[in-house]
Amino acid sequence: MRLQTRAFAASSGLLTGTVVLLWTLLLIPAGAAGSAPLLPRAVLFGWNVSVAGAFIGAMWAFAWGFLLGAAFAFAYNIVLVPPAPPPFDWNDEIEGEG
Repeated sequence: MRLQTRAFAASSGLLTGTVVLLWTLLLIPAGAAGSAPLLPRAVLFGWNVSVAGAFIGAMWAFAWGFLLGAAFAFAYNIVLVPPAPPPFDWNDEIEGEG
């Protein structure tokens, strides 16, 4: 089964963007503004624990998720799915010729 690369990339981007948005919005009432994790800051430029930072992080997460999802689907289609056979074999000779 082949993966639709654009559809897989879009769904991966939407999923990662939504997760980062909700995760950041849940950190705000927890009072984690001063002790925010450092890993998201290294990848999601402009991200911080605030409402504006949640949307900035969601946009970056969508972009990263889209790119990584597209790369995964592309690699999956090349490595795990055999290519389709040609629709016509040009090497077959027609009977009576040759």
